[in-house]
Amino acid sequence: MTGKSKLPDVFSQHPQVMSGALVFKGTRVPVQTFFDHLDHGGTLEEFLEWYDGVSREQLEAAEEIRAATSA
Repeated sequence: MTGKSKLPDVFSQHPQVMSGALVFKGTRVPVQTFFDHLDHGGTLEEFLEWYDGVSREQLEAAEEIRAATSA
């Protein structure tokens, strides 16, 4: 984790990137897009195929955070 944001290194957030949305580091892919994909029955494998630059490690970290915050 870096700076004051306390975000895992697999995520990034900056006001000038995607209007400040939380994105997967090194991409412009919002984390919310992944969550929406899962909510509509999509799979991790599909997301990896469709979004170049997003890694399995990033998606697994997002899933862990989502599970921890929705419990």
